[in-house]
Amino acid sequence: MTRHRLFSRRNSPRAFRLPIGLFLVVIAIGLCLMLPSVNVDLGRFEASDPDLPTALPTFTPLPKPTKTNIGRIVFTCTRGDFNQLCLVNADGTGYQQITNVQAHNYYPVYSPLGGSIVYASNQNGGYFDLFLFIFDGARLIRLTENVGNVFSPSFSPDGSTILFANRAGEGPASLWTVENTGKNPRLLYAGPNAIVAADWSPDGGVIAFAMAVDRPDAYEIFLMNADGSNVRQLTRGLEGVGGSLDWSPDGKRLLIYAGPPGDKNIFLVDVEAQTARQLTNGGNNAACSFSPDGQWIAFNSLRNGDQADLFIMRADGSAVRQITDNPEPDWQPQWEP
Repeated sequence: MTRHRLFSRRNSPRAFRLPIGLFLVVIAIGLCLMLPSVNVDLGRFEASDPDLPTALPTFTPLPKPTKTNIGRIVFTCTRGDFNQLCLVNADGTGYQQITNVQAHNYYPVYSPLGGSIVYASNQNGGYFDLFLFIFDGARLIRLTENVGNVFSPSFSPDGSTILFANRAGEGPASLWTVENTGKNPRLLYAGPNAIVAADWSPDGGVIAFAMAVDRPDAYEIFLMNADGSNVRQLTRGLEGVGGSLDWSPDGKRLLIYAGPPGDKNIFLVDVEAQTARQLTNGGNNAACSFSPDGQWIAFNSLRNGDQADLFIMRADGSAVRQITDNPEPDWQPQWEP
């Protein structure tokens, strides 16, 4: 908190010479002994009164304490024959399943405005479409219809627009956008190969996406302007880059996973320096995402067996904690804003 001086040095009593100061103190003490006690109601002074004492600085409250559970995570949870959506606190408490339909649901992502998620589902039969689930009132709104086979949604920072991958027709999957009301679905960028994931930068100016290259089941990370222009390749030669990515809250880094089949690890890519730092070592890890404050990373891992579980770790790869332990797979975690 910034501290303000209540008096300037020029007007401070300490600026007087010592003998005069002592003389004034003696006079003040004498007057106090002679005067009767008086109760003063400061509320009766007018604001324009020049004799009012200088107001104390405004108190700045301390920041609210960090949530003990570090927030909440939505994720894809395989339950029985179908993939559903589930929630859990980042400390492992508060687990709940939020969909229970005879259909597959994937790629849940929170709106930056809070209170709702968008995900891909084939619950209307046939191809996958985007659905918006609003927690208040448990309302479900279908956002796309007959535009193709959609997946991997990502919100613009202001929550008004949704970016998604879409395979329309026989060509490779491309990038599309749609308003958060479901209006105006349109093609944004069609690359030479299939695009499998995309994420909007926190400032809204850049889109990162994973696109297939000339090696089987391998991708590279590309960047482009939010209007679809200035496409450029970011990663080169990092073995086995996977099909998910997530921006850091400061927009300077990207979380990806890469490695040989069955031995994927989480990497943190410095976008400007074009360098990658490995954060995990073993466990076959994937689908990583940042917490809103950038201090934690959620991911799914097979390190404890054949079923994927959710883990969190510090942004430097330390303090790994397991937060789900279900006999069926839990994967694709995304943090609540």
